[in-house]
Parts: sequence; structure tokens; C-alpha cells
Amino acid sequence: MENFRGEGQTGKTYREVNGRQEGIFRRFFSGLVTGCMSCGCLFLLVLAVATGFSIYYFCNNDGSCKDGKNSVSLSPGNEYSEEYISGPEESSRRIAVIRVNGVITRDEDAPLNTSAISGNIVRQLQQALEDGTVKAVIMDLDTPGGEVTASDEVYKKILEVRKTKPVVAMMNTLCASGGYYIASACSPIVANKYTLTGSIGVIISAWNYKGLFDKIGLKSEVYTSGKMKDMLNGARERTPEEAALVKDLVMSAYDGFVQVVSSSRKIPPEKIKSSIIGDGRVMDGKQALELKLVDKLGYFEDAVKEAEKLASGKDFQVFRYEEKFSFGRFVNFLLSKAPSTVLVSLPGEGSEGVRIRKGVLYFLPYGY
Repeated sequence: MENFRGEGQTGKTYREVNGRQEGIFRRFFSGLVTGCMSCGCLFLLVLAVATGFSIYYFCNNDGSCKDGKNSVSLSPGNEYSEEYISGPEESSRRIAVIRVNGVITRDEDAPLNTSAISGNIVRQLQQALEDGTVKAVIMDLDTPGGEVTASDEVYKKILEVRKTKPVVAMMNTLCASGGYYIASACSPIVANKYTLTGSIGVIISAWNYKGLFDKIGLKSEVYTSGKMKDMLNGARERTPEEAALVKDLVMSAYDGFVQVVSSSRKIPPEKIKSSIIGDGRVMDGKQALELKLVDKLGYFEDAVKEAEKLASGKDFQVFRYEEKFSFGRFVNFLLSKAPSTVLVSLPGEGSEGVRIRKGVLYFLPYGY
């Protein structure tokens, strides 16, 4: 090894060979970059290299990643990694935090930054259920609501987890409609005094553009097997029979929502339907407490204390689930076609827009 670092013949030979290798690599990467620039994928190349380097640099050989207090465990047997929040890191008694952030949907291809995909939430609940070190769960809610079916799937799973482990709801900025539906499966429910919640109701919407079509001389021709098959066709007015059918669908889902709230909060269904509780309005945390829709006003730390109390202990490690990096999902995202849903972003209806699926029942406040 001395000669490789010195000025001897061996060192000279090493430098000559190494220089030729560097020239080869330089030409190879130069050609690769030039080719990528010509086909417009240089950005993807840089991103792929940076991602690979990050995984190699930040992760240990055992698959775990650490960044000071924020540790992420990439256990092969778990679908979701874990991000440390607080408490003793070495504790075997833990509280899992599951986020419901954005519009609740069953659409697995929905953008993760604006959507709460019910499948992800249900799988995280299952992971917490199977983990013997998890003694309690906190549902960290910041959502306007979403699809009726998606909300109901999460609600059902929370009830399953509660058979063996307590589940606490923490309402943040917004926890309305479908968000409250999910929260009602938890006990207790903690809300910030400024949280916007409530909106107990069901909505289904469709555009009616018949007037516009009449002005521009455009007609829609639809051929159906039955008179109700195109009842949400926006190119014509609804018939009274169609309007009654849609209303029945909405009220059926609403009755189910009322039963859920009644069972959870011990409020008679008739009182919910005949009072401001069930008229679809949004209210703040203080009003919700007065109406017995939440149990306590507080912050995330208060939800942790409630979870510790129910789990009968202290010095719990608190962590949240995070989705593991999946190169396959990343590639699918890059190659995915335009979604079949519609991105609605109108003035006063949310800054980022919401993917609305046509003809789907929603637990949402009006304006989403």
C-alpha cells in the first residue's frame, strides 16, 4: 500500500490506470447526461440518483434510519415505518399516532398530500392492532370529511381495535362530517377550542348545464336501459321522480350517520335530527363541547395524556406511522395516466382543490 501513495513506479502505474478509468467514466456519464438532456429526462435521472444516495447514506445496514430524535424503523415485517415523536425511545410501551389528513377517499391513486386514503388508514390500524408493544392509538384528525364508504371503513376498523386497545381522537384545525364520523368511533374525543367540526350530514352534487347548452345550441343524446340510468345527467333537468330517488339515497346515508353519532355520544336520534346538531352546520370546539359532541378541549399533549390514562401507565414512547418509500409506487406515480376523477378548485372552495368522484355520496361540508 505504501507504493500506491508514494512516488514509486507502482504509484505511477496506479495513477495512469486510474486516470484512464476516470476518463472512461467521465465520457460515459457525459454521454448519459447528454442523452438524457436530449430526451428531457435529466431531472428524473438526478432525482433517482439523489433518492438512491439518500437511502444509502441515511439508512443503516439493518434497514433502520436515524436523524437525532426522529428515528424511523424500517422493520421488514411491517408495512409502515415509524417516526418517533416523544417519550422514552427505549420504552416497550408505546402509543401509535395515525394521521387522517385531507379528504377521505378509497382512491388508492389519490395524492397523499391532500388525501386520506382509507386503505392506508385501515392497514395502519391493523399494524397497531398486531403490535404487542402498542398499548393505545391516537387518531390525529385534520379533515373536512370525504366519501361515505371510505369513512365507514375506517370507523369499522377503529371499533375493532377498541375491543383490545383504547383509541383516542384528536381533532385539529378541521374535523367535520366524515372526519367526525371517524372520530365518533373513538373515546374520548379531544378537540381544540377553535376546531371546526360537526357538519353532520350527507351531500351529493352534480352540475346542471342545460341552460348553457341551450344558449350555444348543444344537445346531449343518451340512450339508457332504464329511465333512472342517467338520473344525474347534467344536460337536462331532474324529473320529480329522480329528485325523490336521490333524496332517498342521501337520507338513507344520513340516517346511518345519525345512528353512529347517537350510539357514540348517547344522544337520542330524534334530538340530533330536530336540533342544530344534525342540520349540517359547522361549529367550533367550544360549541361541540356544549352539545356533548366532544369530551374535552385541549391539544395533542392532552390526547397523549388521555391515551396514557386509558392504557394504565406512563413513560410511553409516542410515534406515528409513515408510509415506506416504494420505488414501484414512485414509478407508478410518474407513469400514471390522468385520473378518472375531477379536480375541483373554484373560488372559495379550498386552495388546493379536491378530487371529487362523480356520483359518489360524501360526508362533506358544502363548498368541497
